Amino acid sequence: MSNRITFLAGLAVLGLPLTLQATTDPLLDDLELPTVLSATRLKQAPAEVPGSMTVLDRQLIRATGARDIPEILRLVPGMMIGYRRGNQVNVNYHGTNVTEARRLQVLVDGRSVYRPGFATVDWAEMPVAIEDIDRIEVFRGPNTAAYGANALMGVINIITRHPRDTLGTTLKVTKGTRGVSDWLGRQGFSTENSQTRLTLSGMEDDGFDSFEEPGEDYRDGKRLTRFNLSSAYQIDSANTLEWQLAASEASRQGYYDYSPFLGAAKQPLGKFDELIDEWQPDSDIRGRDYALQALWKRDLSVDHSFQVMAYAQHTERLSDWRACDSPLAFSAALQELSDLSPLAARRVSRYMSHDVAGGLRKYMNDFMYGEYYDYLGDLGEAIVQERQQYLDSEPACFDVNQHMRESRYQIEVQDTLRVNDQLRVVSGASYRQDRAKSETFFGGAIDNGITQVFGNAEYRPHENWLFQAGGMYEDSELVGDAFSPRVAMHYFLAPLHSLRFVYSEAVRTPDMYENNVNWTYQVKNLSGPVTGQQTYYATATGPGNLDTEKMRSREIGYNGTVHEYGLALDLRIFQERITGMNGEPLKITDFYPNNDSSAEFEGAEAQIDWRATYADRFRLTYAYVDFTATNKLDQRLTARNSGSAAWIRNWPADIETSLIYYGADQLNEHRFERLDARLAKQFAIGERSRFSLALVAQHRLDDEPLTWDENVYDSSNHYYLSAELNF
Repeated sequence: MSNRITFLAGLAVLGLPLTLQATTDPLLDDLELPTVLSATRLKQAPAEVPGSMTVLDRQLIRATGARDIPEILRLVPGMMIGYRRGNQVNVNYHGTNVTEARRLQVLVDGRSVYRPGFATVDWAEMPVAIEDIDRIEVFRGPNTAAYGANALMGVINIITRHPRDTLGTTLKVTKGTRGVSDWLGRQGFSTENSQTRLTLSGMEDDGFDSFEEPGEDYRDGKRLTRFNLSSAYQIDSANTLEWQLAASEASRQGYYDYSPFLGAAKQPLGKFDELIDEWQPDSDIRGRDYALQALWKRDLSVDHSFQVMAYAQHTERLSDWRACDSPLAFSAALQELSDLSPLAARRVSRYMSHDVAGGLRKYMNDFMYGEYYDYLGDLGEAIVQERQQYLDSEPACFDVNQHMRESRYQIEVQDTLRVNDQLRVVSGASYRQDRAKSETFFGGAIDNGITQVFGNAEYRPHENWLFQAGGMYEDSELVGDAFSPRVAMHYFLAPLHSLRFVYSEAVRTPDMYENNVNWTYQVKNLSGPVTGQQTYYATATGPGNLDTEKMRSREIGYNGTVHEYGLALDLRIFQERITGMNGEPLKITDFYPNNDSSAEFEGAEAQIDWRATYADRFRLTYAYVDFTATNKLDQRLTARNSGSAAWIRNWPADIETSLIYYGADQLNEHRFERLDARLAKQFAIGERSRFSLALVAQHRLDDEPLTWDENVYDSSNHYYLSAELNF
């Protein structure tokens, strides 16, 4: 496999420039070379970055016509986009579990939106409009050395536009198939020393169509309203202050989110079995996000700067409903059995709900053995006998919730110093306080304090050589401390062409849910034939001693810019191994988090961006990932081959077009291929006003579901039209 990757990488490096010799445009000499900020916290040219970077600029973001950020990230080589349902999307670099996204750090202007309680990112509720995004910088590979635990697989930094670039008024409306109905209103204004932007926006769609009844919705739509106030103030020539206030309110449709102990029986054995099967109320999720952040920068000299960033954020995910179950859910015998073996409790449930040949002990015999066999079997038989008294009774019904409230407060200081022409250093420290509160998941509140100290040094002893070393020391009150180092060496073939060799180590700390959960349903307003205790039978308790997941990564890469051709090329050959990995399902009746799993990724990635002329831009990405995982759940969202191809063109008369292909050969065993087209026309209204129309069309080239079997659309075509007025 490694020989194949080396051959493909060498062919790309040697072959591409030969095809471009007759296509230069002298106007390309005026193009500015990009710089990136998110790799080491130092401003660097792409050829200096100790790793692979993808920068999605405003032209690319606009060309996708995407309504949400995960769809834009399909342009990132190796990025896997999976949909649990229409209003719940997971973004994973190189894959792992299809329903979770625990290993990517996601930032909005440096503020982490990675949830401390559930270790995931809620893309649907993020309070930032795409129209306010300047660029998205994606560091592909472990970057715990710069951003701490949870940047195990990479970092996505969403950088919004400076308020001075959005002065004036913008009004925008988008309508389309699948219930698409979006709107945006933005006002930017300035004073002598400051610029401010206020953005109000909303999104709405119906999600997937029903996989059971064609023409009906699957009931996974979403509705979102956002508020964002951003300001930049020039205090004096050396000091600036930037701050943001953001909020969002969302509603996500959801089906009944409760699994009864008894129900869905193939052969109903009593009245309450039928009633439980019919009882399926909706379990919608209401979300609220709030954030306040501030960044103070001070230039101490031309070569020395200092900054302080502080933020506070709060998220709420609220979901409550009335559940119905067998009165056995409050049985003392069942609770005792579940405490001893949740698997045994589930086996008893299946035995009673299905026509199982043989006795209960024979049915359970394949997993229950040893000294506890008779005791567990006796409990199971007692539960079966207890069930007989409920065969013709009403079910037990009660109010439950899965509310979760999470808060985070962080302050960070950072110092950047150019010692001389050869040496630059960035260093800093931060303290963060996380809190998760839920009566269902934690029986109250749980807190965690995290201290971080980081640094990175960049040393250039010769024009052909660049060495970098950095690391992050992190101490978590709930988990312990860890250190993540990174070293890199660059050899410059030319000023804009470098070969890089990178070794890094990274960690991911277990989240509060994995490690410290105390999950049981707090029953309220119980009705039905329940006597004695009113305690729900199942409880999931976190081990409290989970270790960090650890990654070791090795990378050989090339980054080059052929300025006269407008060509930028990045190649990456990598080997990544994660050990101490938690890959187990985390359900109340199946909660066994541990550090027993591992995964390994080897492969190559290529990213080519060619600005052929001022009018034409071509972009290609490809990722080949050869992977192994000890847990089958972590094999679901890794495509062996994936990539994209884009052509963006500016035509005369203010017309823009884009044509983008996305493909992946395996996302939870489903192929994904889609062709997107965008046509936009701008009209001048007076000297300063502009009116724009943009039509986006998406066509699926395959007939597969999207990630899960139930994620289907009635039509392979999707359209939406946007009208925008700027004045």
